Amino acid sequence: MTTREMVNVALRLAGLEEDTVDTEIGCEGTCIKRVLAGIDMDNATLLAAKDRGYDCVVEHHGIMGRAVRIGDQMLKDQMMRMYDFGVPINVAQKAIAKRAKQESEKMHSKNLNRQADFARLIQMPYIGLHTPADLIGQAIVQERMDELTRDRPFTTLQEVVDALGEFPEVRTALQSPAIRVGQPDSYAGRVCVLFAGVTGGGAQVYKTFFDYGVGTLIMMHMPEDDIKALTEHNKGNVIIAGHMASDSIGMNRILDAWEAEGLEITRIGGLTGGKAENNSSNEE
Repeated sequence: MTTREMVNVALRLAGLEEDTVDTEIGCEGTCIKRVLAGIDMDNATLLAAKDRGYDCVVEHHGIMGRAVRIGDQMLKDQMMRMYDFGVPINVAQKAIAKRAKQESEKMHSKNLNRQADFARLIQMPYIGLHTPADLIGQAIVQERMDELTRDRPFTTLQEVVDALGEFPEVRTALQSPAIRVGQPDSYAGRVCVLFAGVTGGGAQVYKTFFDYGVGTLIMMHMPEDDIKALTEHNKGNVIIAGHMASDSIGMNRILDAWEAEGLEITRIGGLTGGKAENNSSNEE
């Protein structure tokens, strides 16, 4: 496979028609057979991959030159996620606009090409795949939460946490899911999974979800200030699924699809859970 073909597989699984600003081929490659993949990689990993005969390195958190437009991606993705959960589009736009602008401004101080430049220097094909994997994981976990709460209005947060534990990525991660706002016996209400959208939208976005009927947010992570603000808001609940586990759910689906195309994949760098064909949420 080529790096372009590999990315196209990820886009198809995520339901995307074009690259996102945080999806990029940092160094192109052809005739790829062996792939070293992880959540977080570095230049030392690129060198080790070169030394050990890998044909490509794939990183989930790879940030490259097109990330200067990260705010545009945040605005679009998070605005539409709010809209899908019943927030009027004008309200959703205003809720995320400030945070999206801040993230774009932050990118002006970043060395965005450092790792891609190094990959080209040593001629190691290199791919960064962020939003596609997050969208895939978000959809998979959302499907499980919809199934869990369907016709069960009194589903508790503990039951939600237990359902998350059905995923091998979550079960084998070093960090277990945690209830950050609410109690184990709190009613979950309508559950919204927020894995995609580049990064957290902030307390204003989360309050907006709660104000328009969402009962529980499942997040990868959330800073203490936002947790404090939502506790004081006193409307909804927050469950942290775990960053590496959440990222791994979507990444594993992509990696399994590549394996089905004949690639040999080695998973390192924070990936948990192994192959996705064993990751059925109905697993006993």
